[in-house]
Amino acid sequence: MRMLSRVLGTAAAATTMVLAFTIPASATPAQSNYYGDAISSSAAGAKQAAYNQAYAEAAAAGFSSSQCLPLGIAQASVDRNLAVRGTDRAGIANPHLLPGTSWEGTAQVQCATQPAPGTVNLNRYNGPEHMSTVGPMPAGYYLESSLGWLYSSPQPGTAALYSCKVLGSVDTFTSLASNCEGQQYLGQLGYISTAPPAGLASRVVRRCRAGAEHFDSNDINCEGQIAEGVLGYSLD
Repeated sequence: MRMLSRVLGTAAAATTMVLAFTIPASATPAQSNYYGDAISSSAAGAKQAAYNQAYAEAAAAGFSSSQCLPLGIAQASVDRNLAVRGTDRAGIANPHLLPGTSWEGTAQVQCATQPAPGTVNLNRYNGPEHMSTVGPMPAGYYLESSLGWLYSSPQPGTAALYSCKVLGSVDTFTSLASNCEGQQYLGQLGYISTAPPAGLASRVVRRCRAGAEHFDSNDINCEGQIAEGVLGYSLD
């Protein structure tokens, strides 16, 4: 889509740490990822227990469950070594851990506090394709990362950011053009700063492409893929 790159280039001339420790609620960070690792007798039980642990870590850091979303997809695998030795991770004997019936689950959640009133979190999801949206997690997708916060109303030095879709494709993309650069208009996401806002922590948001699929990234190198241009700067 040559038109996409052309419009973005003229309109915009101008990465995840796992925390394994607990911090006081008074020092709640703006955004962090929390990791859960748990053992259960079933795959589903191991995944759920891992999520429970990740959410507990987030709560200990001062986040409410409504501020957190599952990051990626929880995994579960048979832990045959643990089952054979019959002990849990702390080395305590557990008669319920039998060979072939012990599952280890891992999960992550990403939590974020709103940096200012009137802002919305721009999240990147993965599923049938990559999608950036401020709405709920789309069915069939999972959270990959937050791209930062957008203003929900116009502010000095900001531009509207739109959600679009390539005609005849499942590929969605973001654009600074209200006509979606001749493609399908899906809606307005919010307002993004056209330059790093003075006195506020921010991050660049780039539009990138892997083959024919568009995605947004905070990475300067578009995660090794094709860079189409800078959309603007989100609040961190």
